[in-house]
Amino acid sequence: MTTTNVTASEAHPTEREAAVLHELVEYQALREPNATAVVSIEGDTLTYGDLLSRARDLTTRLRAAGVGHEDRVAVTVPRSPTAIVAFLGVLGAGAAYVPIDPDFPLERQRFMVRDCRAAAVVAPRGPKPDFVDDGVPMLFVDTDSDIDSDAGDCPDADPLAELAAGPVRPDQAAYVIYTSGSTGVPKGVVVEHAAVVALVLDDERIAVRQGQSVAQYAPLAFDASTFEIWAALCRGGRVEILRGGPVAVEDLSAELAKRRPDWLFLTTGLFHVLADHAPHALEPVGTLITGGDVLSPQHVQTAAAVPGLRVLAAYGPTETTTFASLHAATSDATWDRVPIGTPLRGRTMYVLDEDLREVARGETGELFVGGAGVARGYLHRSALTAERFLPDPFAPGRAGRMYRTGDLARCREDGAFEFCGRSDRQVKIRGYRIEPGEIEAVLNARPEVAEAVVAVFGTAVGGKRLVGYAVPAGDARVTASTMRTWLRERLPAHMVPGTCLVLDRMPHDPNGKPDRNALTPPWSSRDRLGELPEYLAPHSETETLMADVWAEVLGLDRVGVDDNFYELGGDSILSVDTIQRLRLLGIECSAGAFFRHQTIAELAAVTGVGRNGAR
Repeated sequence: MTTTNVTASEAHPTEREAAVLHELVEYQALREPNATAVVSIEGDTLTYGDLLSRARDLTTRLRAAGVGHEDRVAVTVPRSPTAIVAFLGVLGAGAAYVPIDPDFPLERQRFMVRDCRAAAVVAPRGPKPDFVDDGVPMLFVDTDSDIDSDAGDCPDADPLAELAAGPVRPDQAAYVIYTSGSTGVPKGVVVEHAAVVALVLDDERIAVRQGQSVAQYAPLAFDASTFEIWAALCRGGRVEILRGGPVAVEDLSAELAKRRPDWLFLTTGLFHVLADHAPHALEPVGTLITGGDVLSPQHVQTAAAVPGLRVLAAYGPTETTTFASLHAATSDATWDRVPIGTPLRGRTMYVLDEDLREVARGETGELFVGGAGVARGYLHRSALTAERFLPDPFAPGRAGRMYRTGDLARCREDGAFEFCGRSDRQVKIRGYRIEPGEIEAVLNARPEVAEAVVAVFGTAVGGKRLVGYAVPAGDARVTASTMRTWLRERLPAHMVPGTCLVLDRMPHDPNGKPDRNALTPPWSSRDRLGELPEYLAPHSETETLMADVWAEVLGLDRVGVDDNFYELGGDSILSVDTIQRLRLLGIECSAGAFFRHQTIAELAAVTGVGRNGAR
């Protein structure tokens, strides 16, 4: 790492154009070495000086292992100060970090390490992960952030390595984040330093001030973490790592009251639940940014009415570096749709027709995003990159590029944009972008399956749920349970349909293609779900109350006490809603207990009941 003498607001244009992430963080560390940079889940702190020292140590080890400019380094460390040290150390070596969620299935992790052609892997101390091939250098990290290399894979440090590497340029890759692929193969989005620097420095609406805190709540393999980490560290702020995993409204409320973050990002689904049940939980927050799916006007207005809270509705595909546009919400606004707002400074948004001509204001077309945040493209996918990243005919000198989002939008008379749907089958569920075709590809690859499709249906609480349908091949035995097992072996949890159904035959349209419109949602009746245990009615008053709440949240006619919440189609967001509804009835239930005890019979046996509840 080398020292830079520029900050976000002080940078001369030529210096600003040369800024890279780790040098901006280094400047803050040299300026205020004792300032807190990161706060762990447990409340332990890491100063800027310590962060820089540990990152430099990892940089030295990576260079000794042969890692250089434009290499990719897979980081499999869970959300922690150590993970941030790892990201910073990788950037200092001139490489790009590839965050890999340790909760992903083994096959998914193996694919990502191989597909990115990782020059090294940074992992928690322990046995060498099964998904790393022989010959790939391993660097292990302890929870105290000390860095050690695998002696068998990494040579001793070379003091000349840093000099030989040369400075890192803004057009070099900073990270690669994988998103769902419509062909069944995930694709890695390559984002350069310049794009992230533009995100965190250029737009005053999301300008973190020195000493302010930014909550780190998103999974590291989700691009919202880009803002959470670098918007804080590049500007002298503080990253507050919040507890993840199963969550309940009251737990999150307590965490926010304790941490009091100046900045918080929540995905649409979790935001809606919080606005429904506990909008007061947002009072300790300075600015709430929410997005990832269509926002409800009522929920946004509720949050905007919270005293002292500023609410920003955000839009942005991974390919445009986290946020492409923002809309400041007010409690007195009247919308049919919450606008996705206006572009960030240095970015452009166009609504175009099929011939890439601008449509009239107010008309619907496909949304294209140009300017500073556009990613380099898809790793090792030149044809797909050429298809989605196009020359920008509206840029000065036609020198820029624009990204074809696949989203339909229109520009309002006031210049703000509105999201109007998709031009393809891609969906957002719980903030994650999902291509149903990737899920279908896993099922259709099984020899036991003759044909499989995945459909998306809305829920009673305004979310979306996936359903997998399969027709067995010949006499093969296919069950909902085996379908879910196949999918869990290859896909992240957020891509596994909560419900799978086996059909005798697949409906087809006149062209012989699967007719998804003829597939009806299965949740109206419990009996349609299949493969559930024999229905056993609730016995106690507590079980009856639980069954009523589960049925309402899941959209079912009835729920038995031995039915598994997640096999009925439940997910993490629906569980948050369920827990809060139970608490309103006086039934106290922690998120951990709900996750461990997934049937009403099990949960009722361990659940505490408040004063207004009954056994």
